Amino acid sequence: MPALPSVNLTESEKRQLLALARSTLVDSFGSDPAAKLPLTSHHKLSDEAVIELKLGCFVTLTLDGELRGCMGCIEGDRTLANSIPDLATSSAFYDRRFSPLRESQLSRVSIEISLLSPLTPLNVSSQTQLEEYLARDHYGLVLKEDGLRAVFLPQVWEHFSGPKAFIDALKVKGGWPENYWSDKIEVELFKVIHFSENR
Repeated sequence: MPALPSVNLTESEKRQLLALARSTLVDSFGSDPAAKLPLTSHHKLSDEAVIELKLGCFVTLTLDGELRGCMGCIEGDRTLANSIPDLATSSAFYDRRFSPLRESQLSRVSIEISLLSPLTPLNVSSQTQLEEYLARDHYGLVLKEDGLRAVFLPQVWEHFSGPKAFIDALKVKGGWPENYWSDKIEVELFKVIHFSENR
């Protein structure tokens, strides 16, 4: 069973990591006072070790409550100081599902950060077996096969009626047919700590 990420963030540290992402977006457009939140550079974190942690991380943007961009790295091979600004920029401008974020939208965008646990491999012989396992707990899910890979964060569960719909949608996202399954598919599970500007 995947464990939660081995980090215990204070509310102040969460706000400061979110401000790091926000400041990156503000800086990409120049100065826009209406879009700015109080900014705190990472060297002012109460625990400097937090910003140097190497954790898998996703940055999700919502605009007026609707998904506007989401990019992440599951491997955790970079520090948060490097990954959060890069992922904030990628979510805003390089998520191919959306047009690039406009400066006029920035003040209406909310930022969420998800920090991932280490990935835990799961051996299953069929999609049915995976569905049965996921019915016990709503983990984040990674599917991999022959160069294809797709990831759903645990938060995505709220958009689906159950494990089968969740898995089928992830397969389509990754480039597999919805009804496809193979013994070659590798399955990995994870949990997240997530926090946003809205809560």
